[in-house]
Amino acid sequence: METIEIKADTERALIIPEAGCQCFSYKVGALELIAGPVSADAWRAHPHRGGIPILFPWPGRIANAQFTFDGREYHVPVNEPASGNAIHGFACEKAFRVLRRGPYFVSSILDSTEHPELEAIWPWPFALEIDYEVGSGLRLRARIKNTGATAMPFGFGAHPYFHAPLSAAGRRDAMLVQLDADARWRLDSHLLPTGATEPLEGRYDLRAPRQLESLTYDDAFRMTPSSDAQKPRARLIDPSEKIVLELLADPAFRDFVVYAPGDSPVVALEPYTCAPDAFNLAARGVDSGLRELAPGAAFEAGFKIRLSAP
Repeated sequence: METIEIKADTERALIIPEAGCQCFSYKVGALELIAGPVSADAWRAHPHRGGIPILFPWPGRIANAQFTFDGREYHVPVNEPASGNAIHGFACEKAFRVLRRGPYFVSSILDSTEHPELEAIWPWPFALEIDYEVGSGLRLRARIKNTGATAMPFGFGAHPYFHAPLSAAGRRDAMLVQLDADARWRLDSHLLPTGATEPLEGRYDLRAPRQLESLTYDDAFRMTPSSDAQKPRARLIDPSEKIVLELLADPAFRDFVVYAPGDSPVVALEPYTCAPDAFNLAARGVDSGLRELAPGAAFEAGFKIRLSAP
């Protein structure tokens, strides 16, 4: 698989279109921000456990790998066997085709018509374009087009894994996490939203920077509506280097997941256009953020990762 390097000044990113169009590395100077797969084989074994996996046509989990849309029941492959759920779609497992490339950018496409095997699990034809660009930050932009004849349900997200700490001089427990959220989705034992939200209290109140200490997270948050494109939606602070990693995201990303496992030195700040299990929540009348694309219609959204001072 070809690795494409894009760079500008001291920034450098490595993109592998054939590996789910995933970013395996993003460096600013000598500082590596992304905890990427160690090899293509590691990506094949676990397509959404490192780097920046692309989550489409749904981010998060689908309960029991099935949902109802427009009066019809659909089944998708189970890829979380312990719970019988489907998680994070299939785009992160597929080969994208390069459309355009230059010294500081690359654009690739996943055209479902080029992958006949998808028709059996996703009956809505689509084209998903992903653009990466570096320069004063790493930008990712998605463009989704419904190329079929009927309305298509979907959600889009990404799963950036960041090193925690960001530098060898730091410690995981000293890291601080901040999130511009206004509520937390109440989750069941399988980490699926019940449909209710809870006020932000205690360890889940990340509106001000909270020290990670020994805490672990795998939690979904509803974000505060914002029209300020320059206001970070999420921040990861490494006090040892006095640096802040900021994630700026379009208002379309109305939900975020914070993932901070206790057995790995990473923190994932995941922008989603909808809640996990949005398809089933919407079928129950819950405002989950599920989107529909009319035939021929397109949707665009993006986010940016950058460093700043505290």
